[in-house]
Amino acid sequence: MIKLPNYIADSNPFALAGPPIWFQQRLWDFDPSLVIVPSRQGFFYRLTQRRPLKLPENIVNDVLKEQSDTRMLASYSLVPITTILATVRWDNPLIFTELQERAPWRNGGAKKFEDRIIAQERQAELDKAAKEDDRLDYVAKDSWKFYQKHIGVRSHLWSPTVKTNQTKAIASHNLSLPKPLYKPEVAATWVPPRGKR
Repeated sequence: MIKLPNYIADSNPFALAGPPIWFQQRLWDFDPSLVIVPSRQGFFYRLTQRRPLKLPENIVNDVLKEQSDTRMLASYSLVPITTILATVRWDNPLIFTELQERAPWRNGGAKKFEDRIIAQERQAELDKAAKEDDRLDYVAKDSWKFYQKHIGVRSHLWSPTVKTNQTKAIASHNLSLPKPLYKPEVAATWVPPRGKR
C-alpha cells in the first residue's frame, strides 16, 4: 500500500477512516504542501498546510493550552486551513474548487486575491442593500395605500395602475389565449313608412 506524506494519522481518538489513497494522490498532485490530519477534538479532519513556525514550542504550548488540535498541528509544523467533516464525500469536485479559490498564489498573488475578495464582499453588500431597498419600497407603497384607506380617501388597497408580476409572467411566457368565436355584427337601417315621411 502506498503511503503518501499528506495524511498524518496521529493518535486518531475518534477512529476516523482517513481519506482514500486516490484522494491523497490527487491532493498531492494538486498541492504537496497540503496535509490532512484527524482531529483530537471532534469527529472531523483538519486540512492543513506545511509552513515553518516562527514561535518556540514552549510559547505555543503555553498559549494554546485549551486548543489540542492547534498544539498538535504546531508540533508537525502545520497551520490550519479548514475543517473537513468525517462524513465528507471524497469524490466531490467542490473540494478542489474551494481549495483553488482559497489559494492566493493560484489567484495572482495576495494583493490581487485580497482585492477580489473585497470586491465580492462589496458586491454582495450592494446586492443585499438593493434587495432590501426594493422590499422597503413595496412596503412603503402598501403602507401609504393602507393609510389612505384608513382615513377614508380610498375604498380598497388594490390599484388598477399597478401592474402585477402575474401579468408580466403571463406576457413573458406568450401564452395563447383562446380566440373568441366569430360573431358578425348585424345592423339594421330603420326606414319610416311611406305615409309618414
